[in-house]
Formats: sequence, structure tokens, C-alpha cells
Amino acid sequence: MADRTALIIGSGGREHAFAKTIGNIPIYVHPGNAGTELMPNVTNLAPEVDAVAFAKENNIDVVIIGPEAPLVAGMSDKFRSAGLTVVGPSAYAAQLESSKSFACDFMEKYGIAYPKSYVARSLGDFTATDATSVVLKADGLAGGKGVVLPETMEEATAALSEMFDGGYDGAGENGVVIQERLSGPEVSAFALSDGNDYVLLPFAQDHKRLKDGDKGPNTGGMGAYAPVPDSIVSPEQYRKIDEIARKTIDGMKADGEPYKGILYIGIMLAEQRGGDPVVIEYNVRFGDPETEVVLTILENAGVDVYGLLKSTDSVIDKSLLDGITLNSSALTICLAAPGYPESPRKGDEILGLDTVLPDGVFFHHAGTKTEGDKVVTNGGRVMYVTGVAPTIDQAATSAYSAIGENGVYFDGMQYRTDIGKQARTM
Repeated sequence: MADRTALIIGSGGREHAFAKTIGNIPIYVHPGNAGTELMPNVTNLAPEVDAVAFAKENNIDVVIIGPEAPLVAGMSDKFRSAGLTVVGPSAYAAQLESSKSFACDFMEKYGIAYPKSYVARSLGDFTATDATSVVLKADGLAGGKGVVLPETMEEATAALSEMFDGGYDGAGENGVVIQERLSGPEVSAFALSDGNDYVLLPFAQDHKRLKDGDKGPNTGGMGAYAPVPDSIVSPEQYRKIDEIARKTIDGMKADGEPYKGILYIGIMLAEQRGGDPVVIEYNVRFGDPETEVVLTILENAGVDVYGLLKSTDSVIDKSLLDGITLNSSALTICLAAPGYPESPRKGDEILGLDTVLPDGVFFHHAGTKTEGDKVVTNGGRVMYVTGVAPTIDQAATSAYSAIGENGVYFDGMQYRTDIGKQARTM
């Protein structure tokens, strides 16, 4: 295994999770965060480093692209053009995430279930008379915050105006997808694909809203757990989700753009459709914070995460999952900065990072950086506290015990106390 080396693109919790689970090998992260900086086998690269040239010059074995923005900008194409092995789809395929209208057209073309939708390009195109019947989705990348579920027509009009005016990181300036509002459990399904075949990984459930009870604004994700029990996703629902994955991979291949890399399928088990799975979003990379729990339980079960990810750029190595029994559950809790998601405050010292943690508990850094001998907040979602244990209840108890004055904390931090509520019995 001495020839194993990796370059990870990104700076969040997802990228820290990659570094933690792909093995004790030489890893470079561009640009990384305080968490990857503290790992002895990891080197953080300066932001100004040319990542493609670095990977080529240093014969990097595999490049793993974490965030959506570089994928949408065609970074995977640049690495592949340089003859490098890369985990991540082409810029064309990345439109499944960057353009919700593209995704809707794709699903319509290939018979994939999704909510009824239309595109509004001005307030005059908005035809709903009941704000609670629709979901507003800015057509573009908005850091996981471009979705609004209005409760009043005034709220809907204000959100649409902000989207059209570029207030969601520019997403929505060219259109907003108006979708019927469905209800039911949401599931994060991940497929690793080589363009011809794929494997489904254990499902996770994310918590998008800022506050307990799924209240407050949408965020990039306030926590997650995995695996999802059969009581939430039945064998028949699993079969239908698998069929959606197959149709998606086959559809991209039929379009002449085979999908290579990580495909995130955001599923709702829609009550209005008898519990059938409906695609509410595609992402073209691992979700964050789902990565922290899905990869953790795979690694804990003995899966060669490095080899599995690398095989997406050649022939997916299904054998790496043969005989694997998931022997643990994982739950992660986001510690967010004060003011998140609208205006997160930066620069607060993070205390308790040297706490002796309970067995099976560890930190994933997201928006952090070092300042001298201190680690400080440097983003909206700052840290994840992750617990791994035989059950979700045990994982939750362990993880929550490491938050606060007896664990990790910083001034004004926000976090939910009900992560994993769907599967917890305590």
C-alpha cells in the first residue's frame, strides 16, 4: 500500500472525514482546515497552489474532490485531462446539482419520480395561490441554503424577490424552480458509480433546519446519523430507491456523459404518493454532514474506503463490500457559529479540543483555522462532534456528552439537541 497517496480538494467537515477514513497514508488537502492540519500524515496546501500541477508533479494516486463548486467549474475534467485518477463527475454531469431545472428535465426524460415543477423567471410567473403548497428552489448553487418553504404569500414573494436579485449567492438570478410541497421522511442515498455500474452505500438522514423540531431557516446541515433503520425505509422502498439510482446512472450514460464519482440522491418518502420515494434533489458529491457518519460506519466495518472511492474512476470494486456487516451506528452534531446561517461570526476561540473523549467519539473540523497556538472559528458550520457505537441511542449519548464546558465549546455556539430523533428510542 506504500504507493497510496491522495489529494483532497476542500476545507470542510466532509474533507476532514475523507482524511480520517481513507487510511494512514500521505494525504494532501487543498486548502484544508485546522483539523487536517493537526493530522500527522496530512499536509495542508496553500490556497494559491495549483492543485492540478501539484498532483501531476507528485504522482498523486487519487484526487478526491469534496465540494460542489469545483466540480461544477470542471475541476475533475482538468485532473482527468492531466492523466490523473479523480473521484468526481464531469462538469456536464455536475449540472444535476448546479441547475435544478436541468435536473427536472433529466428526471422527466428518464421517468424518475420528482415533485411537479415549473420554472419562474419573474414574480409574474409565480402562479401559486397557497404558499404552503410549494417549495421555492433557487436555480443554482447556494451552499445548501437555496430552498425556502414559505408559510405566507408575503414570505413567498419576498423570498422570490431576493432570489431573483441574487441574494442567494447568485442562485436564482436566472430562474427559480417552483415545486409542489410533499411531506414525509427524507433520506440521503449515496451511490458510487463508474459510469456503467454502481453501489449503494448505507442511507443517512440529515437535519437541515437550524433549530430543534425542524424549525428555523434551512442550513447546509445541522447533523446526521446512519444507517437508517428498516422501520423508516422498507425493503420495497429500498428497491425503488435502487431503481432511481439505476435510472440516473443509465440516463447519464445514454446522454453520452457517464457519471463517475459520488451521486447523492435526496429522497422523500412522499405520503402523497403512498410512501413512494421521490427525488427532491441531486448532489454530485457526498453530503456534509452525511460523509462524517456514512464513511465512519463503513470504515468501522472494515471497508477499504480508499479503494472503493478510487474505483469510481475505473471499474467500481463491489467486492470491497462483500461480506461486510455494519456493526455500528454513527451520529454527528454540528456546532454552528453565532449568526449562522445569515451572518456567521468568525474568530471565536474553540475550547476543549484537548478534552479526553469517550470511546468512539471524535471531532470533525469544518469552519476552523489556527491562529498561533489557538484554533478559532472560521465559518458558519464550525465543528462536528461524532459518536460511533452499536446503536444510535448510544452514539447520541456519547456525542452529546462531549459538547459544552466538559467538552468542546465556543462563545455563542448553536446546535440541535434532537439529531437522530427519527431513529432514537431515548
